[in-house]
Amino acid sequence: MSEGTSPTSYMMDAENVAEMARLIKQARMLTEAIGLFPDMGALEKAQSVLDIGSGPGEWVLEVARHYPHLSVTGIDISQTMTAYANTIAADQDVSNARFQIMDARQKLDFPSESFDIVYTRLMSSFLRTDDWVPVLRECYRILRPGGILCSNESELGVTTAPAMTRYTGLFAEALRRTGKCFSPEGISIGITAVQHRLLAEAGFTRIQAQAHALNGSKGMPAHDAIMDDWRTGFKLLQPLIIRCGLSTQEELDVLYARMLDEAEEDTFCCLWYCQTVWGVKP
Repeated sequence: MSEGTSPTSYMMDAENVAEMARLIKQARMLTEAIGLFPDMGALEKAQSVLDIGSGPGEWVLEVARHYPHLSVTGIDISQTMTAYANTIAADQDVSNARFQIMDARQKLDFPSESFDIVYTRLMSSFLRTDDWVPVLRECYRILRPGGILCSNESELGVTTAPAMTRYTGLFAEALRRTGKCFSPEGISIGITAVQHRLLAEAGFTRIQAQAHALNGSKGMPAHDAIMDDWRTGFKLLQPLIIRCGLSTQEELDVLYARMLDEAEEDTFCCLWYCQTVWGVKP
């Protein structure tokens, strides 16, 4: 999901067409792995859903198709992706889906108690650590009493491959230097460790969690999809890593090529950890 275009917001250029294509495929991969919603028992009575950082709209459109009784809204700061999502909704006659340009880090342009469910995926891609509680409190404001916030986040992949591990470490350090990493060192972002606490600080109660591990090892069903996502994502992250002074373009080109070779070795193993945490507004 996308928000912003600078090192202080989204990690990449949110108007980039390659990034838009990556996000569409990533959304499909994650939906296949974790589903549209966890078993939170709120969909039958719900009427309105908001997706924050909706990007090109894949999740919103899928929810709108599966649950025609829901009014599903997506917000994103990218003009390109929002326009694309609205075009797809119109072309495919998904009349219960709509998309608006909005910065999730600012006060949202919705009245209080407007939604039954607020859904987020991978907000760690554009939120600094000190943005989280204010953003979640804004989610709290726009939810109706009894409404649910559903937060989906991931850590960086764990692999047996030296070049990929090095590249992941550079990515983690870039996140750390731009204020998006809860973990003080290493390749962990730390977001999954603090999700529960962040929701609690924002006022949510009856918090539950569900963990997921996507196996991207060679020969596993998810290998090609995960590697396709990382192949594009790691390439688009190179300007951020260079801006942070962590490497040069020449060094990254060599490391990137080695990483791609490693991913196709028969002994390559990798896991990508995700976590869904949801809580209720009293």
